[in-house]
Amino acid sequence: MTEVSGDTTTTMFDGMRRLLSGVTVITANNSKGERFAMTASSVTSVSAEPPSLLVCINRQATLDHAILETQFFCVNVLAPKHKQISINCATPEAGDSRFEHGHWQQDSKTGLFYLGDAQAVFICSKKATFEYGTHNIVVGDVTTTLIDASEVSVLGYLNGSYLEL
Repeated sequence: MTEVSGDTTTTMFDGMRRLLSGVTVITANNSKGERFAMTASSVTSVSAEPPSLLVCINRQATLDHAILETQFFCVNVLAPKHKQISINCATPEAGDSRFEHGHWQQDSKTGLFYLGDAQAVFICSKKATFEYGTHNIVVGDVTTTLIDASEVSVLGYLNGSYLEL
């Protein structure tokens, strides 16, 4: 192993390209009820008691503003068939057109939109938000979990490319 020299931010990104991540789409509605979606790989479980997740969102993202304004957010775990949805939700200019493709459904309790054919869907109630660097770290208690009954087939991301797992 060799220590990489150069700007720490750049070398960290180079190292992180070697970390396999699952691909998710985070959704939230702002205080006006407008819907937002963003592709994210920074999602992890926090605790089993209470069941909780955290997501890391760049404060420049429009989704960040929506999550700060509301109580609920949703984590959609993507399958390989959702690759184009991931690309759409990673494109800032896409706006509301992100919801034109895919099997989006609306949760009757929270009003959140979720992918009805995602590998898993976690509807979360926001419990804490922490600023760190360029991002907000949002912790939510899982209030509802939906699981796809078909065989597990996850969309991954490694070294700048999508993988089917």
